[in-house]
Amino acid sequence: MNVQTTKKSTILVKTVSLFLCVIFTSASIALADEEKTVLPHYVFIPTDNPILQAQTTLSKANAENKYALIVLGAQWCHDSVSLAERFSTDKMQTLLSERYVTQFIDVGYLQDRRDITSLVGYPNYFATPTVLIVDPVSNTVVNMDSLKQWQSADSVELQIYIEQFSRFKKEANSMKLAQAQNKPSLEAFENKHAERLQQGYQVLGPLLAASDLKDASNITRQEREQFIKLWREVKEFRTALQANIHELRKADLDDTELQLKLADASPTMQSWERASSKD
Repeated sequence: MNVQTTKKSTILVKTVSLFLCVIFTSASIALADEEKTVLPHYVFIPTDNPILQAQTTLSKANAENKYALIVLGAQWCHDSVSLAERFSTDKMQTLLSERYVTQFIDVGYLQDRRDITSLVGYPNYFATPTVLIVDPVSNTVVNMDSLKQWQSADSVELQIYIEQFSRFKKEANSMKLAQAQNKPSLEAFENKHAERLQQGYQVLGPLLAASDLKDASNITRQEREQFIKLWREVKEFRTALQANIHELRKADLDDTELQLKLADASPTMQSWERASSKD
């Protein structure tokens, strides 16, 4: 079987990886040799039609009575690659092939993938990797409680992977784990601020691409500081927004209470928005 061996060969890639996938997380888990190999179907490859990848995955999962496992990530992302390494182990391969139809979808340099997330009732991706376990009948995400965990995939032991992905088996009661979004005002809140986040991605993405493609010695101190400052600002915004959305979806609130919560949860104007308003 063809395999791709993960390589982090330059100082730049290591530096970018540290900053680009939950840069303030705990130390990495040491990997055994088996876990350092990535199978071809767990590589994030650019495509002209990523939404078709998602739709095909959902259709196939429905036909095979399995869950759809849609992973949004990128090859520059340390945690995305670590997730791929764990998925490629024999134990995970057995588990995933039995219960899931899996598709890795490349987000490039923070490109817009809201057509995919909205397809399964989620407003945007808030980190890489974003691991969505979806019931293909209802197109509902059923692992809302573990989404944040996989955003730090490199820090998760293989045994936890096995335990977590063993939780889901196509049964009638599995839908109790879903968190459907059926309140119009909350949906409007999610979409509004997901758009703001995407605007931040649009500004950050080119800086990320430049940092990833340039030799580290050619990046000026000012460019590096600009990149890190904006990365941290976007990270704070997306982390808080995701937490608020998850909390509001779980809360049992009447319309008045919800409106008050939505007002409190609305993020303030960000630097990329202030710059845009001046144009």
